[in-house]
Amino acid sequence: MFGINQKKYLNLSLCVVFVSLGLICLLPGLAASGPREGKETARVIMVGDRLVDIAYNLGVLPEAMVVRCIWPAASSELNSVRSLGCPKYVTIKNKGAVAKFAATTGIKRILIENSKDFSLYAPDVNPMKVVAQLEGKGFDVESVGFSDGIESAIEQMGRLLNREAKAGELIKSYKSRLKKSLKRMPDKKQNKKVLILRGIPVGNTGKFFVQVEASKGYSDRFFLEPMGCENRADLLQSKGTQVTKGYFLLKNMADIAKANPDVIIITGESFPVQKALSKHSSLFDIPAVKNHEIYSLPLYIDSSVIEYPNILMQWTSALCKQATPRRGP
Repeated sequence: MFGINQKKYLNLSLCVVFVSLGLICLLPGLAASGPREGKETARVIMVGDRLVDIAYNLGVLPEAMVVRCIWPAASSELNSVRSLGCPKYVTIKNKGAVAKFAATTGIKRILIENSKDFSLYAPDVNPMKVVAQLEGKGFDVESVGFSDGIESAIEQMGRLLNREAKAGELIKSYKSRLKKSLKRMPDKKQNKKVLILRGIPVGNTGKFFVQVEASKGYSDRFFLEPMGCENRADLLQSKGTQVTKGYFLLKNMADIAKANPDVIIITGESFPVQKALSKHSSLFDIPAVKNHEIYSLPLYIDSSVIEYPNILMQWTSALCKQATPRRGP
């Protein structure tokens, strides 16, 4: 049992962590990702997240787009772009949506992302399936390949959008930021137990729920596994737990103790998670809370590819407090 003074100390410590979290939440918007000033809207439809992200960073917005999500760094401007739905919607549920919108608006040019692994959670979804819907209808359809890496895709987009100079600047910026971020990666495995939580408010009701990012998802692939950390989500999954798009519902916050994480990462809305944690004194003794290892970090699902080096830097800083640049090139 905790004594009164111990409880006060732990509550104060938790409050300090939460105040820090509020500051960390500002970082994604502050992180510069390269030359993207002077946005212009082009008479083109873009199909694919990575395609839209590169165009955005080259200073171009499409008339309409087909993407899985809108990433926070670009939400204020991309929210104004007409969305035709996600790739799954336009290739399965509403085939012909792209062709119909293009015909109605008189848009002739359509750019489509060609990525081998477009979505980790929906492996059958492929933007290139839209091509068959457009053939023989008088559209100018062009694809941008990602098999040779992001830099090649930037170069292709630069040519297609008449932004060759900006593409060269963006490639230089991207390479420099990625190199810097990779140098901050630890040489040794961190062997930290990590739990990734996402707060979801329910409209304006004041209610919320918390989700857990399941193992083998995007965070594992791009951050935890490269740094030798373990996603402890499996310990919170009971038999029959439904995982949707990489997440499952956390029904009882007290169950976090089962995972006993060294680090808790919060993505999405931080407040619901903070509020829920503060209500459970049984969690004050787990390493993540006791050692103030709770961080609010930007979510990455391989859409905002140009912003990835900045996001990687933040995750590295959180998971490897004493991380120092690697030696060598």
